[in-house]
Amino acid sequence: MRGLVFAILIGSLLPRISAGGQLTEWGVNGHPLSQAAYYDVPIDEQLDLVSELGARWYRVDLEAGSFRAQTARFDELVADASARGIRVLPVLLSSPGCQDPSATPARIREAAYEFASTVASRYKGRITHWELGNEFDAVAMIRKGETTRGGTEWKWDAPDGSSADDYAQDRYEKARAEIEGLCEGVKAADGRAQTIVDTAGWLHTGFIDRLVREDHVPFDILAWHWYSEMGDMTRVQGQTDLVAALRAYGKPLWITETSRRGGSSGGTERELSDYARTSIALLGRNPRIGGVFVYELLDEPYLADTPAYGLVAVARDAGNRWTVARKKEAFDSLRATIDGTP
Repeated sequence: MRGLVFAILIGSLLPRISAGGQLTEWGVNGHPLSQAAYYDVPIDEQLDLVSELGARWYRVDLEAGSFRAQTARFDELVADASARGIRVLPVLLSSPGCQDPSATPARIREAAYEFASTVASRYKGRITHWELGNEFDAVAMIRKGETTRGGTEWKWDAPDGSSADDYAQDRYEKARAEIEGLCEGVKAADGRAQTIVDTAGWLHTGFIDRLVREDHVPFDILAWHWYSEMGDMTRVQGQTDLVAALRAYGKPLWITETSRRGGSSGGTERELSDYARTSIALLGRNPRIGGVFVYELLDEPYLADTPAYGLVAVARDAGNRWTVARKKEAFDSLRATIDGTP
């Protein structure tokens, strides 16, 4: 029995090799510090589901105020995940400086540094990767009636994000300050840790052009978010190989959020399952993509816009607490995808 347990543990620590033969980091998203269902469902039960899925990473949001209030809970998450061979990928959400609309970029950078250095030093050697904010490109994108940095009034709806001029100068500078401060704080506390910057996806390369090619922000891994309505990443709008374009920045590429848009809303559990079996599988088999993280582990029925993205359905118990109700068909489909089976 001891030999069997040891073999299972060692197997859980090994990287997954997809059907295509390349190393793939598989993960799933969750909100154990910030959302009701995740707070009610015990951490060990969440991690058991991640492990059963075959994922080796649990991507979670970590906001400065939540961390201060729930440090012990986050400690528990990191320890319990490690015991199962699961790695935690925290998304460092806005620091106190970034939450203040009147804060200058200098103040934002200082507050972000303070936040990131505090958490990275506490978990040095236990957390190896840190995502520096979430979808700051969407916040910085120019809006109708604003003026581009070149002085042109923007008279249209949201741009596609592919131009460096698609981002309002003041909001871009604040986003960059937050990212730079987080990056510097992580590296000061743990020089071996890897830093990740993401976007909301689609063709928002203009934001990365500014960060990488203009301002030389030294993060390690580029992450992209990709949902079903965006189509095939290798043939966007039937022609653009976005994966190749993103790899041209010279950084490893991870997809830290992906799913069918809407999840299984509207009674479409089969569609979510099919998306896991087909499109997500294609991302995992692409040798130019190093990691794929599915959004998300548990349903959140109390949210108006994202109630059913979970691979696992939840329900109220007699005490009015959220509990795991059942695994959806998509859970098994994704598990098969991760295992590399048809």
